[in-house]
Amino acid sequence: MTTIGKNTTITWLGHATFHIVTPEQRRVLVDAWVDTNPSCPDEWKPGVREGLDAIFLTHGHADHVHDLADIARATGAQVVCQYDLIPWLQSKGIAEDRIIGFNKGGTVEVAGVRATMTAAQHSSTLFEDGKLIPMGDAAGYVLRFSNGFTVYVTGDTSVTYDMLIIGDLYQPDLVILPIGDYFTMDPRQAAYALRLIRARYAIGGHWGTFPILTGTPEALAEACKEFKVDTQVIPLKPGESVQ
Repeated sequence: MTTIGKNTTITWLGHATFHIVTPEQRRVLVDAWVDTNPSCPDEWKPGVREGLDAIFLTHGHADHVHDLADIARATGAQVVCQYDLIPWLQSKGIAEDRIIGFNKGGTVEVAGVRATMTAAQHSSTLFEDGKLIPMGDAAGYVLRFSNGFTVYVTGDTSVTYDMLIIGDLYQPDLVILPIGDYFTMDPRQAAYALRLIRARYAIGGHWGTFPILTGTPEALAEACKEFKVDTQVIPLKPGESVQ
């Protein structure tokens, strides 16, 4: 396990799903592709349901919501999402009082974490029962923990100049951002994003799940040199953690 000394454990479960244990030992999930995620280690598939307090949903694509309803119903975890997704979640049997729906720029507190929703440049639809369903807008989150540690989860996105504003406003310690290319940023774009955000640490996600997602943490670290970015890239394999 890589250690950065912040008493917050972040585990990559493959693709864009991350499991976080807060300083108070609350457990939260960012996106919920677990059971059918080919990158998720088998031992985590039942384990993620143990004591889960909250699920942060960035957008409605299947590789982010496929197992959301089942996990939410099984655990009673609160689901944090964009307001527009509330009717779809309720249609899946998630009780209204378990859903925290808000919007970009807003801040809520859940499981002891102050979460601010941020913009992301990406689509958000779901093909279900032969129909393409609108699933609100894509988003990211700035997660602020009780010990002062701040994580910016960009969500699926291209690089945007909004990231400079987020860096100014929240000064995140760590950024979780996609690096796989094709559907999101590639490593070079992600390195430029880190130049704007100016965080000390970064973890790449949304890579390696399928051959088409060609970006790697090593390529991200190399691209950071091009832009003179002073951010430490933490290379994780699925199931590995940083604390």
